[in-house]
Amino acid sequence: MIALVGGVGRYLYAAGPANGARELLSMLVIVPAFGAALYVFDLYSLSAINGLGTIVRTVLAAVAGACFCDVVFHFLGWPNGVYQSLELCVFVVPFGAYAWRKAYFHGSRKLRRPERMLVIGSVGDATVLSRAMGRLHGHYELVGMLCTQAGAPEAFHTKADTERFDRMNGRAANWESAVAVAELPAVVALTRGDEAETVPNLGPASSETLLEVVEVCEADLVVVRSDTMTLELAETLTRLRFSGTRVYSLLDFCMYASEELPLEIVSEFWLCVADGFDLLQARFFRRVKRLTDIFLASLGLVIALPFMLLAAIAIRLESAGPVIFRQQRVGWMGQPFELWKFRSMEVGAERGGPQWAAQNDPRVTRVGKVLRKTHFDELPQMINILSGEMSYVGPRPERPEFVGMLNESINFYHLRHYVLPGITGWAQVNYPYGASMDDARRKLQYDLYYVCKASPLLDLRTLLRTARVVLFRQGSR
Repeated sequence: MIALVGGVGRYLYAAGPANGARELLSMLVIVPAFGAALYVFDLYSLSAINGLGTIVRTVLAAVAGACFCDVVFHFLGWPNGVYQSLELCVFVVPFGAYAWRKAYFHGSRKLRRPERMLVIGSVGDATVLSRAMGRLHGHYELVGMLCTQAGAPEAFHTKADTERFDRMNGRAANWESAVAVAELPAVVALTRGDEAETVPNLGPASSETLLEVVEVCEADLVVVRSDTMTLELAETLTRLRFSGTRVYSLLDFCMYASEELPLEIVSEFWLCVADGFDLLQARFFRRVKRLTDIFLASLGLVIALPFMLLAAIAIRLESAGPVIFRQQRVGWMGQPFELWKFRSMEVGAERGGPQWAAQNDPRVTRVGKVLRKTHFDELPQMINILSGEMSYVGPRPERPEFVGMLNESINFYHLRHYVLPGITGWAQVNYPYGASMDDARRKLQYDLYYVCKASPLLDLRTLLRTARVVLFRQGSR
């Protein structure tokens, strides 16, 4: 839509002879700029608001994209004819995007039914899967589970049990076709966020039961805990897969659905053979990432220098003490380094020993509150990037005092140190600021996902989401 509007506007308001190369280049600026602005304002999320707030956000995103393009075109010295298409985009894109969202939501409910999913594993596996599905907003329906744990529920033999099972799966009761499946159902209560739901437990996993359940439930896909499969079950899943039923491992589907790596189902065996983790071996990617970091840090220091000077003056005027706060952090391969930040707390804030920051922390100065809310206190870390101790995107470096405790308490915590730490990270843009063991465990799930799936596109998404966090002032204390 943006490309179409920009192209039409360019021809409608052409001020001179057409210049094909310039028009193509202008589109290569306009389309990514508007797309990135819409992403920053969270307008590609299915859970985003869809009322007046969406119109306001699309208008702000269109204005932001147009301003960026204006700066680029002015720097390139292009004639005024290019700006006319920008004006058209600013007027058309917000209402066009809103109309498309309404049509999509209405059409998806009418034309697309949720895909029916069966899980093979334990009750805990079903809970993890249900939590991951919460981000897919109705694309999938968990119709039941086949249990691989010992102590499966006792058999049920009544017609009422079968009717209850059918009602759960949205069909009229069919005693004759479902009797084999209905001999095993029980109800498992799962929790997804703040909501509780019930999922039929269809009994112990076996080849015969699996075939019956897939047929009766009309399952579109099966998600299985791969390290609990028997050879017989694997053969049946292979037949189902080649017959058109999609089969996924539980970990792979959870990573796709929630974009994190659930620690409850991660094992050493999976880690040693899993796909991904390319950042650990891909030298070309690491070199490109390093060159990009150097370029962005150098450019960022030049642009941010006036703001950094103002921040330094404000810190010095409010309280005596150093402007720059230096603190030991754990970096690549567990090596300590000195992280630079603008001082946002009173001098001697940790006389009683290391501690996590708290909500409305009384140790934070008035200037420090502003710096933390705007994330300006992180700007000196661009020096850490130039020195090779950090990257723009990576797991956030933690203090040595906490790392030792976290390594002992959380499995696989040490794996986050196999990549350079970052100013921002996938955990920081997906999970609010945390100051507890549970928060550290949840953030590690996002950090391990980044280590597994690191790519230029994921880095770009992280940077754009960081702009969203800064814009809406989320995540800091």
